[in-house]
Amino acid sequence: MMRVSRLIQLVAAIGLMGTVSSAAAQSPAGMKMYVLNSGSLSLGKGMLQNLGPMEPQIRIPVAFFVIKHPKGNVLFDTGNNDKIITDPSYWGPNFAALKPVNTPDISIESQLARIDMKPDDFNYVVVSHMHLDHGGNVGKFLKSTIVIQRDEIEYAMFPDAPFAGAFIPGDVGALRSAVGVSDPNAGPMLRLEGDLDIFGDGSVVVKRSPGHTKGGQMLIVRLPNTGTIILTGDAAYFRENVTKNIPPNIALAYEPAGIMRGYEWIRYMMASEGADFFTAHDPDVFKNYKKAPEYYD
Repeated sequence: MMRVSRLIQLVAAIGLMGTVSSAAAQSPAGMKMYVLNSGSLSLGKGMLQNLGPMEPQIRIPVAFFVIKHPKGNVLFDTGNNDKIITDPSYWGPNFAALKPVNTPDISIESQLARIDMKPDDFNYVVVSHMHLDHGGNVGKFLKSTIVIQRDEIEYAMFPDAPFAGAFIPGDVGALRSAVGVSDPNAGPMLRLEGDLDIFGDGSVVVKRSPGHTKGGQMLIVRLPNTGTIILTGDAAYFRENVTKNIPPNIALAYEPAGIMRGYEWIRYMMASEGADFFTAHDPDVFKNYKKAPEYYD
């Protein structure tokens, strides 16, 4: 029994070391992180938060993030597909239901221009998940390496019922190669089955986090001055979901228990290395973020 106990402790310690690599992280000078905005959506808070009110509706931001690293540029999420600016029917009934901002200034090119960048400037595009407001513009980055969980791209193609509504077939279809091409990918792609240290220095790390969708992922960004920031995607909608352990509405939760495990991991990172976390949709905290061209370093 003592040997079994020591083995369990050893396995737990190894797992802990794999999760917390801040001691080995080398955040290079010059790293920067920018917060950008793909407009906003309108919905009742209860659509996202368990037992939350459905009325009045609130406007939630659709944030995405740029990380500049000496070894390359990383985009986390791609916002709403810009096609809805001129063709609202691209979203079908979702457009009327969510009432997205669709003015030209929220196009991804317009937002990236705030920091003198364009889609071709990115080495990696990390997609938290393929819902319409996170993976929308992924087809504009086919010269970048798309980083996505293998089961997420499969799930986005053929979601389990009743979760299909938040996926737009054209968004994920843009990642497929043309007819007659043997390689299924339209561009470079890393289809992960776990975590990934993008630059090998612990400063930008993909964290697998299934729950909201089958293959969701977060991004750990360790900045030299600001410290560790976790970009949650939809692993956490609002800050209070994590701090008060409030469950999500199961209508958009593929695995509710996985979401709760994600909250626990975020809190562990906050306690163990002083991490902060940035959500994509919390209107109260979004207004206090530094917006591009301002940055975190």
